[in-house]
Amino acid sequence: METCTPGWDAKAINSIAEERFGGFLGLFEAEGWPERGRAMMPAVGRRVVQGYGTVQDFITAHSLREAASPLAQVLADPPNVWLTSFYGFTPETWGFLGFTSDGQRKHFIRETRPGAMVVIYGHKSRAPANQQGKVIGIQQVSHRVNYARAFIDPSEWLRKQADLDRAGQWNLAVKATRAWRVIEEAYPSIEAIASETYSLARAKVIGSQGMRLTCAEARRLLDLTLVETSVFGELPVTAATAASGAELFTPSRPGPVSQAIYVCKEAEGPKSLYLLRLFGDESAYLGAPVEGRWIIKVGISASPSSRCLALNSALPAGSYCWKVVRSNQSVGLPLFPRSADAIRAETQVKNYLHSHEKSLGGEFFLAHPRSIYTAWDAAVRSLNI
Repeated sequence: METCTPGWDAKAINSIAEERFGGFLGLFEAEGWPERGRAMMPAVGRRVVQGYGTVQDFITAHSLREAASPLAQVLADPPNVWLTSFYGFTPETWGFLGFTSDGQRKHFIRETRPGAMVVIYGHKSRAPANQQGKVIGIQQVSHRVNYARAFIDPSEWLRKQADLDRAGQWNLAVKATRAWRVIEEAYPSIEAIASETYSLARAKVIGSQGMRLTCAEARRLLDLTLVETSVFGELPVTAATAASGAELFTPSRPGPVSQAIYVCKEAEGPKSLYLLRLFGDESAYLGAPVEGRWIIKVGISASPSSRCLALNSALPAGSYCWKVVRSNQSVGLPLFPRSADAIRAETQVKNYLHSHEKSLGGEFFLAHPRSIYTAWDAAVRSLNI
């Protein structure tokens, strides 16, 4: 951005607030600045200069790429690789690393760089039985912070809040950007991966605020067999194959023949919000009367028709098929100019359907047509496209 252009500083601050914090409210909450509502706009320039010295220093502090090379984090000395425990690993619905106290989150942000890799092992008493004490996944995290509800699927949030043991925990979030599952057949024990860092005496600290792995421990991730998976609030990974960490974490080399592991993940750019409906005997599929409701999938893509085709190709031949019932293209609307805008619209539709209809898990719902189109119209209208 040209600093000689009038208003460049305000534009830069606005862009960072939107892209890194979801707006001024997220920025002010993350920085601990007290203004709210209408008071934020006139205060933001002064707060930036007070906190960072200059607007340029503010830009520099926030310009590190969140999608930093995973391999670089593993091979750094010391590694930008941390260890913690989860009750399970579902990044598709739980898109963040959570902390219970502000001090714990600030410690993690202070000690890491954006792009940190977080190794997840199953809690030894609260995870599913086959995951207890096993390394089950890895997530890469940014330094984007917010309250947990901003980074979690609405149905998962409701389950969390209904559980008295979890409702008050992990509500201070750091956004995850990528995630990999360890294949179930090859879960290693936490002792085998983190032989120096992990101990039973340290388990509570590791679970609450994380602990950095040693160089030797971090390099063991390169031998794990992993599959990349989707992260809530990020562009979905719709197909991936298992490979070693060394293969998955290494950037693709240029050349006429791609050496990259096959992962179907759309690039950043303009996207359409879409609604797919499953056609067929829906009552038989669910084992209960649908009573005029539709089975639908909510998602985003540059090409909803291609996404629909991919889903249908995974079904066995029969009477069921997905069809596009609404997309930006089908109603003559332009695409959302940025992936972030489309993700925001998708989340609004899901929030509405979670509140008014029945969730079938993730992006699938059983809903009346009127609710489906009401949710669509509200999301599109709120983003003024």
